Amino acid sequence: MLARMMLAAEGSFGALPAQAAWLDALAAPVVLVVGESMRYVNAAAVSLLRAESAGYLIGRSLRDFIHPLDAHRIFARIQRAEAGVAINPPTSVRVFDCAGAERTLAVTSSPVDCSGQTGVLATCIDMTERVAMEQHLRRTDEDFRRIMDTMQDVFYRTDEKGITRYVCPAVRNVLGYSAEEIIGLPAAAFYPDPVERNALVEAIRAQGFVRDFPGRMRRKDGVIIDISISTQALRDEQGQFAGVEGIWRDISERRAMERELLRLATRDHLTGLFSRRHVLEMLEEELQRRRDRRAQAPLSVLLLDLDHFKRVNDEFGHAAGDEVLRQFVQRVEQSRRGNDSFGRLGGEEFLLLLHGADGVAARQLAERIRAGVAAEDFRLPGDGAVRLSVSIGWTLVEAADARAGEVLERADRALYEAKRGGRNRVSP
Repeated sequence: MLARMMLAAEGSFGALPAQAAWLDALAAPVVLVVGESMRYVNAAAVSLLRAESAGYLIGRSLRDFIHPLDAHRIFARIQRAEAGVAINPPTSVRVFDCAGAERTLAVTSSPVDCSGQTGVLATCIDMTERVAMEQHLRRTDEDFRRIMDTMQDVFYRTDEKGITRYVCPAVRNVLGYSAEEIIGLPAAAFYPDPVERNALVEAIRAQGFVRDFPGRMRRKDGVIIDISISTQALRDEQGQFAGVEGIWRDISERRAMERELLRLATRDHLTGLFSRRHVLEMLEEELQRRRDRRAQAPLSVLLLDLDHFKRVNDEFGHAAGDEVLRQFVQRVEQSRRGNDSFGRLGGEEFLLLLHGADGVAARQLAERIRAGVAAEDFRLPGDGAVRLSVSIGWTLVEAADARAGEVLERADRALYEAKRGGRNRVSP
């Protein structure tokens, strides 16, 4: 009936009688097709195809506009309509407009009677922008997954309760767990102590992000690793905290290297004691605390020197000398207190900082060390042995001391007096 109304129109095929004029007012494009030709197009269809007018389109074959790869589906629908099949369900079709630009349409059609001929009345929605957006999102999603699949660091996302909602596959290489084993569990469950994660969350809540935040995690095999975290807060539409997302990486090797470099910088390679530079820095720091009145307890300094040590090197070789030095350190370690700072200044000379020890306590400890060193022979490589003694000079740090050099100078004078007095002595 509708088709008869349109075909009965006076003049061009694009004209409509008053009863069907509302089709031109529709926002959705409408096209009437008989055979392969367009018999009617409304204003929205003209605009969609960017035609000069409806007359430019009327009588044109659909093949002029439909993408070749979609033509077989569309003409199959027309054939079903001509056979009396009911409404065709929605389908997508690619068409070219009059300017040659490709567009994607969602089309719904139904058969109509056009003066004894069966036609198809089709309505469509322009899906071009939506399809482009979906393709972009799909490519973005594919790119994201490709990046996640090849990452060495671990990308993760949690909700506001700290539950892991996403973690990339690289987590298996780092923690030994698959992503599926981790998703749905609290992120804190993989820390050696769940409380350790609190500092991270507090920092993120306070400033919205963190960069290279230090932390630790426990692997599936129980080994604890060092990690560095860079992450940011997620917000919902109301601006409320909705979780975090970011990247963390295993820095265990880097941390181990840093610790080793620190050890090399602060420890004597032969004895394991503090190095000359480090133990003198410790003395300077103690003096600074006293100037700032942050330290009031007494501090005594012992300067120790093995007597006749050069003879060991000359007679038995440097390997024997090194062994003697290691044994000497062991004997001092047995006598000194746990909070004392022990360092090697070089050769056979050592420095011992006695925290909280006054003159009486310092001399008692020095005598105990002297007696312990002289009490028994030092074993040498092979079956040899040698008897050695130690001379010790001590001094008490004074309020007027401004530099470590001043303290060492007094201790060195005291050590000189012990040597001049016959060695194997404590002075003063």
